[in-house]
Amino acid sequence: MSSPEILGGQRAWRSFLRTQEFGLTLASLVVWLTILALDPQHNFASLESTRLLLREGVLLGIFAIGAAIVIIAGGIDLSVGSVIAFTGVVCAMLFRSLGGESLVAHQPLPFWILLTSILLTLLTGLLIGAFHTLLVVKLDLPPFIATLGTLAGLRSVAKVLSNDAKIPVNNDAFRALYTVWWVPILILVLVAVGTAVLMGRTQVGRHLYALGGNEEGARLSGLRVGQLKLIAYSMAALLSAIVGILYAARQGQGDAESAVGYELNAIAAAVVGGCRLRGGIGTIGGTVLGVTFLTIVVNGIANVIKVDSTQWEGLVMGVVLILAMGINRLRKEKD
Repeated sequence: MSSPEILGGQRAWRSFLRTQEFGLTLASLVVWLTILALDPQHNFASLESTRLLLREGVLLGIFAIGAAIVIIAGGIDLSVGSVIAFTGVVCAMLFRSLGGESLVAHQPLPFWILLTSILLTLLTGLLIGAFHTLLVVKLDLPPFIATLGTLAGLRSVAKVLSNDAKIPVNNDAFRALYTVWWVPILILVLVAVGTAVLMGRTQVGRHLYALGGNEEGARLSGLRVGQLKLIAYSMAALLSAIVGILYAARQGQGDAESAVGYELNAIAAAVVGGCRLRGGIGTIGGTVLGVTFLTIVVNGIANVIKVDSTQWEGLVMGVVLILAMGINRLRKEKD
């Protein structure tokens, strides 16, 4: 191998060692090993614990990817939790409406009922994304205000539709979307790979980065800013709708009170993964690693001090988000 090739390989390796992805991978490994050292029973290293970690991280991973796309494009989506709750209720209502007496009697249902309910729920998610785009592009509302409105509004609509009650969906075929452990993991892998290709290998992805980096410059360059925002917000809402379906399958019910505070989790995972809130910077791979890191930290702390992870989740997410933004700012000043 010639000297230029060796030097090029060394530079590439040093460049990789400075990436956010490498730092997150190393941090996740350090946290995991620390938790193992603090856990005398080594429960955290068991197969069941690993499977639980994967399942806990799947839902966050899917909707965090949607949040990351919006952030990269220069926007913000605060409606994630409400979209999840709303679409979960919509899916449960559709399933019960189409299933009728067969669902109540726990009889096998035709596949078309399951498929139709899911497709209509996904369509609902796309319509929510289009509505966000309308507010941001046509009414010129700041994304923060537009999605803050739907954060409050969609959850209220879900409560009205469900009469403020949980809508049970105790159907084995529907619940298998989450209870069969590898199904949600497969969905996350497909979503992650698909969006990574979109953002990293296509013209649309490059344009979304350009939009987030400098919206006015993107507009002057002839990019269709409105269409790009439609893609970003629709994808975010679509991925939240997928999580709404999976959450309803997990709980066996549509619940208007579910997924409270998930918007913070999504933003935290994206920022920890390297996305900058000003837009134009971030990767799907980094976001997935951010999800991995947060999942290990939250569940690891709960495992060590023997409490329910949901009790510490908000505190950990908030602290990690502040630290990540501080580190990103210091890194930007250094660059």
